[in-house]
Amino acid sequence: MKPMTLKILEHQRLSDDAYLLRLEKPEWTWKPGQLVGVTGKKAQDQRDYSIASGPEDDSLDIVYRLIPHGAVTPYLVNLVEEEALQVTGPYGRFTLRDLARPMLFCATGTGIAPCRSYLRSFPELKLTLLHGVRYQKDLYFRDEFEGRCQYLPFCSREDLDGSSGRITDALKEMELPEGAQAYLCGANEMIYEAEEILNHRGISHKDIFREPYYYRAYDN
Repeated sequence: MKPMTLKILEHQRLSDDAYLLRLEKPEWTWKPGQLVGVTGKKAQDQRDYSIASGPEDDSLDIVYRLIPHGAVTPYLVNLVEEEALQVTGPYGRFTLRDLARPMLFCATGTGIAPCRSYLRSFPELKLTLLHGVRYQKDLYFRDEFEGRCQYLPFCSREDLDGSSGRITDALKEMELPEGAQAYLCGANEMIYEAEEILNHRGISHKDIFREPYYYRAYDN
């Protein structure tokens, strides 16, 4: 895969440290759940980001969280409309396996991105979505998900209408969709804990798919 230079159509701030980059649509298409590599200021600086838009949309969207000492995001945050960004892709295997089966998606932070691509591509999905963040302002795309799926937001540091706390606490008690496949994306710690809980509750390893984003002490 050769890098491609795409024009920035929009650069939107989603919260204190999260941003949406909307790029012109490339010549190639992608499968919902795939990634692109984004090049920073230096050619050797590249990081992977899930595509947050569907292949039928008019743009290629990515969501990123600013890491002040990171290799790429301090460069991205200063880009403006009409500037160009080099991307490589698509690749990755965090794609949907069986559209007919109920789907349980658990995300922390910007790990919500591939789920947005899924739902924009397949609005008929039988989707239960758990999104864990620290504060309500970090519930990116909440308006898009509410009313289109069973949407369950969780805030670890702020009360949210009785749904405060952690995703993994909810997974221990909630009624799981019968026959569901589970897709886990975000903090590695959440993924490990959620998988253990889901296994214990009857969802086998072969029906759980993972896209780890980062390691950190898991508090959402």
